[in-house]
Amino acid sequence: MTKFKVQLRQRNIPKSDLISDIKKVANELSKNSLTSQEYSQKGRYGVNTYLRRFKSWNTALEEAGLIVINRQNIPEVELFQNIAKVWTKIGRQPFGRDMEKTNGNSNVSLGTYENRFGTWNNALLAFAKYIETGKLSDESTSQPIEPTPGKRTSRKINWRLRAQVLIAHSCICQMCGISPAKDPDVILHVDHIKPWSKGGETEINNLQALCEKCNVGKSDMYEEN
Repeated sequence: MTKFKVQLRQRNIPKSDLISDIKKVANELSKNSLTSQEYSQKGRYGVNTYLRRFKSWNTALEEAGLIVINRQNIPEVELFQNIAKVWTKIGRQPFGRDMEKTNGNSNVSLGTYENRFGTWNNALLAFAKYIETGKLSDESTSQPIEPTPGKRTSRKINWRLRAQVLIAHSCICQMCGISPAKDPDVILHVDHIKPWSKGGETEINNLQALCEKCNVGKSDMYEEN
């Protein structure tokens, strides 16, 4: 018979243990620096533990003797992708406070957005422009490539199109009406209305937001009108 065990939360972890574990993960990955996301996948402790103890991830890196990541030069696309991730995770437009790294939603701090765009509102406006047009602030032309006539769209749904669909549907499952805003455990998918396998294209008019349960239940069923 397997012995039942519980795992208790450790408190007041010595700084030396926290630093040692960062070094251990960096060594396992053969890297001289680590993002908080990389550490969270292999580390023993939670990233929030480091943020509470060291006030910032970069300070923890410094004390571990690792290279500090310059977060001021993050590509705009990565900044926008992070906004989309937070937006769809919480099921609504994020406020500035939602971007604080201590709450575990965002990989990029609110201060980084304010330094880059001046205000959080400006960051949201730039994000909206990119999601709609695919155009970055320093570009004169749009990024998206129009599909070649007669050639099918890719089955894969890129993150920008996924964000367009989820935000357009207010992050609500189109079958059961559930949303991460009501239940944080809800996971939303973007699904082809007419399955790609049956000729449906990967275009916004053929995509819908579905929760994980409804998406699995729907499977590949589709009836022509």
